[in-house]
Amino acid sequence: MNRLLVSGILCLLVFAAQTQTADEIIANHLQAMGGNAWETVKTMKMETKISVEAAPGMEIPMTMTVVNQKAARVDVSVMGMTQSSCINGEKGWSNNPFAGKMDAEALSSDQVMEMKDMTDLSGSLYNYEAKGYSVEYMGKEDLEGTEVHKIKIIKSPTKTEYALIDPQSWYQIKNITVSTVDGKEISAETIYSNFKQEGGVVFPYTIEQHNPMMGNSVSMVTAIRINEAVDEKIFEMPAKN
Repeated sequence: MNRLLVSGILCLLVFAAQTQTADEIIANHLQAMGGNAWETVKTMKMETKISVEAAPGMEIPMTMTVVNQKAARVDVSVMGMTQSSCINGEKGWSNNPFAGKMDAEALSSDQVMEMKDMTDLSGSLYNYEAKGYSVEYMGKEDLEGTEVHKIKIIKSPTKTEYALIDPQSWYQIKNITVSTVDGKEISAETIYSNFKQEGGVVFPYTIEQHNPMMGNSVSMVTAIRINEAVDEKIFEMPAKN
């Protein structure tokens, strides 16, 4: 048999084995996180308290409101002022009163794409093919003494994620995101722990973030409410004062 043909067949077999392994790991992970119950999740409101490395001893309240696959808004309140960031479909806006920008300004297309993940409540691995993503099993990796599975998720030419999954609980305990925003490549890490069930699905209640743009922080979730009515007017860009 032609050597090139043999090599091609071997490559296809290796690819098929990796895909099968990735899909098996993903299936176990999704089942642990609530499985098909995610289909019933239409809205979510999450309240957290954030401890920021740059402001030791200070807890900053944050609220995130999401309509699944449509819109998301994040409000951070400090000293009587509220900074808001929002995505609604293919557009988004934000204000920053802490920098003297009281009026909302439109987000760039890259910023909209970066925020769009917030509207996907079920996460990147749930129905990843239908979302247009591809996955690759990267093998096992040591994460602070725990051997975890590493799944590469290619979401677009400018965004790739790596999901690190605990083979015992099947929870994703770390995420690495590499993306290009406004011409700059950004690599950010998020560590998840303290998992709890709410409305038939599982959420991490402690979220540790390492982001070169926003600094290091730890978010402690204080409340999650599923499928409450949301007034979608909150996602509209406010008029200028």
